[in-house]
Amino acid sequence: MKKNVPTIAVFAVLIALFAFAANDWKAPWEGTPAHGQDWCEVHQTALSTCEKCDPKLARGGTFTIREREPRGDECPNTLVRITLGPGSAEQARLSFATVELRAIAETIRANAETLYPPSQYARVAPRIPGVIREVKAILGEEVEAGALLAVIESPDFGQAKSDYLQAIAVLNLRRKTHDQEKELLDKKVGAIRDLLNAETQLEEAKLALKRSVRNLSALGFSVEQQKALEEHQEISAFMDVVAPFKGTVVDASAVPGEMAGPEKPIFSVAAVERLWVAIDVHETDLAKIEKGQRVVFTVEGIPDRRFPGKVVAIAGEVDDRTRPVRVFGEVKNIQGLLKSRMFGRAEIFIKPPEPKLLVPKEAVQNDGDCSLVFVSPVPNIFQARKIGIGTVYEGGYEVVGGLAAGEKVVTTGSFLLKTEVLRGQMGAG
Repeated sequence: MKKNVPTIAVFAVLIALFAFAANDWKAPWEGTPAHGQDWCEVHQTALSTCEKCDPKLARGGTFTIREREPRGDECPNTLVRITLGPGSAEQARLSFATVELRAIAETIRANAETLYPPSQYARVAPRIPGVIREVKAILGEEVEAGALLAVIESPDFGQAKSDYLQAIAVLNLRRKTHDQEKELLDKKVGAIRDLLNAETQLEEAKLALKRSVRNLSALGFSVEQQKALEEHQEISAFMDVVAPFKGTVVDASAVPGEMAGPEKPIFSVAAVERLWVAIDVHETDLAKIEKGQRVVFTVEGIPDRRFPGKVVAIAGEVDDRTRPVRVFGEVKNIQGLLKSRMFGRAEIFIKPPEPKLLVPKEAVQNDGDCSLVFVSPVPNIFQARKIGIGTVYEGGYEVVGGLAAGEKVVTTGSFLLKTEVLRGQMGAG
């Protein structure tokens, strides 16, 4: 039995050595307190709030401590705690906001300008020179397709109608002559040469009539109008200027007595139920944009209105100087409030709404190395926390790390807390 005592003693010493090594070669009673370094063992309370250790806390002062030295790429300022004395938070007027998930769509915002749809905007001019005799439409008037806008007196137009009637008369004569020559030849009393000559003249008359019809069509004469001209034989020089489609007269410069012609439009007609918006998108964003994506257009002068639409076209070239690419959206012109050449902002919705964790912009501070927010784990104690920032939205920054939904952060007063942290860091250094 006495021989086993040394063996037991050796084992006891070895166990003690292992325990000593496991505690980083410190005595077990010298390890980190269960409450961490911010703990007053004497008064059994947090060191940062212990008024007996630091009497200035009882007077409402500010106590800043660093928990430990930073390691690696750790943000030093996140290791600093700020303890405000009673009433100090109210005096500093600190306010808080809750970090929350919001359904947010990924969008591209850019400057934009309204335009009339290219296929629904027409500058109307007489198709032949003449004098304006009557003006039938006024600016802002809604017109139907074919509505009379003005009456032009043009000798050339009268001549075109006269040529058409003459071509019909000549064709009828040539056809009659041809029939007579054919009948004589059938009775063997005519000559084949006369029939061939009649056939040639008949074909020439047909070609002349086709040219006259084409000339009248080029002047806006419809088939029905040609039939009416043939029936009534009216060859006046007055020509109607009509609306090409249903729309609104958006420009009118016709004055009775003035000359007008193809090179001088006297009206502009546009369909204004929908307008185009030309959006200046940076070339780096172009790959994200597709036809059919939702667009919302806003104008500063109409702040309570949002004009919805979609992307309908993308320009094929980049501006050489400013590098934008024009993306065209078509938006609904609610109550006709939009006019051409109005400037505003357009928002193109790239992706459908997804839940994003947002923090208010005023809550985020930067110490030169990290993006920080201030949280309050317990009343009157504040600590900086490093966060990762993703996309910037109007409602705040997207949080990609460092915060969870439901946590509260300091908004108003966060800059003052950052200043206090930096002051504490300087004192620690």
